Amino acid sequence: MVRYLDPKNDLVFKRIFGEHSHLLLIFLNALMPLAPGRLIETALFF
Repeated sequence: MVRYLDPKNDLVFKRIFGEHSHLLLIFLNALMPLAPGRLIETALFF
């Protein structure tokens, strides 16, 4: 039986999207109802 980490878990979510910011941009653009010209193109992390 193969076990997977649950991406709904806060630590797993932060690990996935913290290390792969391009996936975060794709995820946010897929969820947010933005017009084609107003999509998120960069992510600034402080």
